[in-house]
Amino acid sequence: MKTQDPRWRSFLRNRRALLSLVWVSLLTILSCGAEFLVNSVPLVIVTKDKLFFPVFKTYAGSEFGLDSPIEPDYKNLDLTADGWAIWPLIRWGANESNLELSTFPGPPSVQNLLGTDDRGRDLLARLIYGFRVSMAFGIANLVLAVFIAVIVGGLQGYLGGMIDFIGQRMLEIWSALPYLYVIILLISIFQPGIAVLILAEVLFVWINLSYYVRAEYLKVRNLDFVLAAKNLGSSPWRIIARHIFPNSLTPIITFAPFILGQAIVDLAMLDYLGLGVPAPTASLGELLRQGRQYFMNSWWLAVFPFATLVGTMIMLNFVGEGVREAFDPRRVRR
Repeated sequence: MKTQDPRWRSFLRNRRALLSLVWVSLLTILSCGAEFLVNSVPLVIVTKDKLFFPVFKTYAGSEFGLDSPIEPDYKNLDLTADGWAIWPLIRWGANESNLELSTFPGPPSVQNLLGTDDRGRDLLARLIYGFRVSMAFGIANLVLAVFIAVIVGGLQGYLGGMIDFIGQRMLEIWSALPYLYVIILLISIFQPGIAVLILAEVLFVWINLSYYVRAEYLKVRNLDFVLAAKNLGSSPWRIIARHIFPNSLTPIITFAPFILGQAIVDLAMLDYLGLGVPAPTASLGELLRQGRQYFMNSWWLAVFPFATLVGTMIMLNFVGEGVREAFDPRRVRR
């Protein structure tokens, strides 16, 4: 059935933006299930008429007839006689080293398609898990930034007067701070972790969006249907929730891909400086730092993480441009 929304039709006609959205969404969904695609343990093991799911649960070696209470090395587990296993597509964990290599980093090979890092860990596995960390960080920042921007910018735009004036002056002061230095300061004070990184990043990433939300609220609050709702006795919160907010989504939808991209780049930058997610968590910035260190002898450590980061940014920018063009009121839509 053909959609009636001209903005959605305009976005669908933009093949570049549509394909970028499909690719980013698909890669994000696949990375969410990375344990089922890239892992050093089987998905399912059947042996001696018993069913095991190592990807969900840790088993002792005694469960497989070994004299050991710790989890076995499934790659060396002999199941040829009375069992079988279903393995992920890539049989490497994000933090597992290839001990068969004589030197680290190892070049691309049949065992490690994109090579290994400086500790012998599979680069493709690290990229997949690092991409998931980056997208999770970006999406978390996007959700929090939208929430704060809607609250702060919405209240300024709807109430106006001194609240709007004081709020704007405070935002101007806060936005004038060198946000990167403030983030580094916060990270150095508190114990490093993904939660600290998200809170430090979201302190600044919402500000620009709040300006546009405020402008939309200032415009929409004086339209006829909002004035009619006020004259009928609707409460301010009902007017905002039912009338103003749904008609002020344009800047939120338009800026969402750019906010997501900015958060991903900031995380990669912090990881590159050694201030990002703690080791041994996979991250794109940490791989780029290795690529700079070993660039002359291990080109793959620089090329593949750089291509992953740049490719992600290009696709997000294409999506953002497509959304911006679709919501541009100056464009003629049919």
